[in-house]
Parts: sequence; structure tokens; C-alpha cells
Amino acid sequence: MIFSFQNASFRDGDTGLYNQAYFMEILNREWHRLIRDKSTLSILFLNPHISTSNRIDKDCFIEIAHLLQDSTYRSSDIICRFDDNFFAIGLFDLDEAGTNIIVQRIQSNIEKRIKLRSVSINLTVGATNVLPTYDIPLEDIFVKTANTLKEAESQGCNAYSIHGLH
Repeated sequence: MIFSFQNASFRDGDTGLYNQAYFMEILNREWHRLIRDKSTLSILFLNPHISTSNRIDKDCFIEIAHLLQDSTYRSSDIICRFDDNFFAIGLFDLDEAGTNIIVQRIQSNIEKRIKLRSVSINLTVGATNVLPTYDIPLEDIFVKTANTLKEAESQGCNAYSIHGLH
């Protein structure tokens, strides 16, 4: 029996990133560890404003997925394709300042790629940094992060917003 890590059921077939179901499973497990260790979690939602209905846009979406992988250096960071046209990132044991550094690194890598390829990319980012407790349901963090993404989108192209819950 041959096992291919890249094609396992917890990976997205197009991008090679983790899929949403695996992402949620990992976050649920890590949530309880973070409560025990009194450590922080950042969840990022990223909207590249790209429809993957045609080949050119799909290739751009895949390229952004690779840029996200190149922008997170720690093996504990988890990136997934969220829904069809979004990305989500889980950053463990990272405070709001560290989250800000990651977001700026992502934006810088996107900017460099735009200059090289002469393409227009609008990657909006909403992030929530939280110190998990039993009083905060994990689902509430996803709602807060989605609202933070909407707030960033109202600011214009390539905007981001980070909120902390402590």
C-alpha cells in the first residue's frame, strides 16, 4: 500500500493546503492545549477576492496559497483553504504583535509578487488574537474573525485588521 502525504484526505487537491475540516479539527484540539498552557491563538481569515472559476484566476489563487506557506515559518502554523475562495491561518503561541508581523510579511510577499508579475491582487486580512478560556467558545472566535475581515474589507484594497480578546 502506497501512502501519499500530499494527496491525503486532509489536504486540498488544488493548493496542497490543509482542508477546512482538518483545520477545524486541529484548532479544536489545540484550543484545549492553549487553555491548559495559558497561551495565545491567532486566527486569520484571508480573502484574495479571486473567483477560481477560470484557469488564470485559479492559478493566481494557487500562487497565493504558496505565498502564504512561504510567509509562515513555524511548523506549528496551520494554513488551510477555507470555503472555496478564502484562506485561514492558525498561529499558535503568538501574541498580537507577532500576528501583525506575519500579516505584514504576507503583504510584503504579495507586493513583491505583484511587481514581478504585473498583476493586481487584493488580499484582505481579518485576524483575532485570543487567550483561550473555557468561557469563550471557539465558534465565537470564528465569528469575531469573520467580522474583523468585513471591517478590513471596508477599509479598501489590501487592508487588514487585527483584534485581540483577552
